[in-house]
Amino acid sequence: MIPTITEQEMRQRVCEQFTASSAYSVAWIGCYNSETEAVIPAASAGFAKNPLGESTTEASFRQELATETVQRVEVTVGQNLVADPPREEWREQALEHGYRSCAFVPLVSEERLYGVLQLATDRPHGFGPAERESLAELGRTIAYACEDAESAANDDTVQGDGQTELARVTAGTAQERRLYETIISSTPDLVYAFDLDYRFVFANDALLEMWGQTYDESMGKTLLEVGYEPWHAEMHEREIDEVVETKEPIRGEVAFDHAKLGRRIYDYIFAPVLDDEGEVEAIAGTTRDITERKKTEEALQKSEERFRTLVNASSDGVYRMSPDWSEMHHLEGQGFMADTNDPTSDWLDKYVHPDDQARVVEAIDEAIRTESTFEMEHRVEQADGSVGWTFSRAVAMLNEDGDIVEWIGMASDITEQKDRERELERALDLLEKTERIADVGGWAVDVETQDVFWTDHVFELLEIDTDQEPPLEEALDMYHEADQPSVEEAIENALGSGESFDMEARIRTDRGDVRWIRLQGVPETVDGEVVSFRGAAQDITERTERERRLEDLVDKLEESNERLEQFAYAASHDLQEPLRMVSSYLRLVEDRYADALDEDGQEFLEFAVDGADRMRAMIDGLLEYSRVDTRGESLEAVDLDDVFEDVHQDLQVKIAEHDAQISAEELPHTVGDPGQLRQLFQNLLDNAIEYSGEEPPRVHISAEQANDGDEWVLSVTDEGIGIDPEQADRVFEVFQSLHSQDEYDGTGIGLALCERIVDRHGGDIWLESELGE
Repeated sequence: MIPTITEQEMRQRVCEQFTASSAYSVAWIGCYNSETEAVIPAASAGFAKNPLGESTTEASFRQELATETVQRVEVTVGQNLVADPPREEWREQALEHGYRSCAFVPLVSEERLYGVLQLATDRPHGFGPAERESLAELGRTIAYACEDAESAANDDTVQGDGQTELARVTAGTAQERRLYETIISSTPDLVYAFDLDYRFVFANDALLEMWGQTYDESMGKTLLEVGYEPWHAEMHEREIDEVVETKEPIRGEVAFDHAKLGRRIYDYIFAPVLDDEGEVEAIAGTTRDITERKKTEEALQKSEERFRTLVNASSDGVYRMSPDWSEMHHLEGQGFMADTNDPTSDWLDKYVHPDDQARVVEAIDEAIRTESTFEMEHRVEQADGSVGWTFSRAVAMLNEDGDIVEWIGMASDITEQKDRERELERALDLLEKTERIADVGGWAVDVETQDVFWTDHVFELLEIDTDQEPPLEEALDMYHEADQPSVEEAIENALGSGESFDMEARIRTDRGDVRWIRLQGVPETVDGEVVSFRGAAQDITERTERERRLEDLVDKLEESNERLEQFAYAASHDLQEPLRMVSSYLRLVEDRYADALDEDGQEFLEFAVDGADRMRAMIDGLLEYSRVDTRGESLEAVDLDDVFEDVHQDLQVKIAEHDAQISAEELPHTVGDPGQLRQLFQNLLDNAIEYSGEEPPRVHISAEQANDGDEWVLSVTDEGIGIDPEQADRVFEVFQSLHSQDEYDGTGIGLALCERIVDRHGGDIWLESELGE
């Protein structure tokens, strides 16, 4: 007796039967409630997690397609759900349960809609038009089976026990037969059975179609009689014997001619059918057409060979991707990125910078959709964990039928290039800002085409719109008519000699203003011929105006100095004659009438004579001061040791009077006015002796190099009375003296004269002192 099965048991067996075949990885059935119009999960098989207990969020994808199937009452298909899902949660569901495409089949009879069947496969495009028609017919068959199961369940409430048992047996047998026949007939796999004499006792429609025979024509015949070649028939007979002997399944691959499709390659399994005593009573077989898979494998093998060739020949990273890019099969990072030897589905998060992932996915989807080359620049995580840049380019590998079997790509390390680009951008930004700060613009001229190229600042300088870049001839016409010939001559000379030029010229702006520019040009040569010019144009209008104002001031100052010198000379000359007369008469009075004068008269006379002498010294000093720049000798090589020796000799009397000690280190050679340098040394030494205080003067002259050897610093050091540092600058002013005539004699011109002599020689003079030191 074969017991009948309930409707729920029937649904579960249908799911299990489908997943037992390698054609489908998961199966699910939902029952339709006509009152609530809801599809309620009822049975499933093949899922990584039981979908009957999943949350509302997890079930939304399945419920949505199931509802759509119910509303349309036709097969609904979701293709390529990993690479191109309508929504992201559909991709997550597919990845979680290991499929790529799915179909939802309405279970509908003539009377009623019973529910929805979901089947899924790991093929990206797994449900073609022919298979959809077969699934629609299968859905109707399952609906009739549900109707029979429901009817049998209803009969239980009407018939007696004996009648019920008979009805269950009859209904169950018919029901199961229809289910199995329908499933076996609808599968694309070849299903068959042999007896122990190698005769076919069963063959499904797919096998009969392959043979091109009917069921009656082929049943009871051996392999050879059906049309297998002798070697093929003998091979299978040996395999049948092995299955009978070992009671274990056996598997193999073989080529065979399909009646309609020609030569195909098949994967087959022979399995023992055991009786109640455990003995083999028949051999069941299933065979799957793997021709496409073999083609794909061959294409992948060729792709692998190309991949290896690329890896060996390139320093760039090389990678392989699945047809839908859901998996990275392999990556040779070449030290740029971390290698991947095993297929990985998290490659996007592992390698691609988070901010670039959306762009990368968008470009991938477009490449898949159009079957075009994928290429783009994006950031990646480098092998050392830092962020780098790559230019990634991948092409699709196709099989003989034009289907994509995988993608092979190369990832070039362009990190340094991007760094240079960023540096260039910063440099260009800095250049633009510098142009504006310095009021400088760039320009270029193509000699052959006469085309002119200007930076934005040149357009601003010339007050021209940026879309009005003129040819060379018009550009030259913008120079002032008085300067245009010299500009053209400079360019012609540069063309002939290949030498750069640097000049100043006036231009007329588009608004008619005249401006001064500094024009610099550097010719670029190829094979000795100038092909272009590059240069800079700087607006120097304000600087030129300042220089001209300064030149006018200098001219006026020189004129004023000349008049001042003439005045000083005239004044000193004119003053000396009456002063000489005053001095002469004072001395005559002193000689003739000194005895006639009382003590006060003699003192008054001495004051007058001393005042006249000091006045003469001041006039002589003023005359020397005014002639430093105009009456000095030409500059020549001077040995300062010789200068010191001359001055030291001239001061012997004064040195002896003050018991002074004057020493000097070896002094350098320099370029100067020998006479003025002797005057400089004499005034400084005389000053040091004069202000030595009560102790005998101790004066030392030293020299040391400064400013990387380009300058010498001469120091005249004494142990005199010193001055207040706040008064240091006053000592170099004309007629300034920090002491009274009663304390120290002097005109107040000596150090002022020293400063002017040092200025003429391009130097500096200063005083470092403390009061009393």
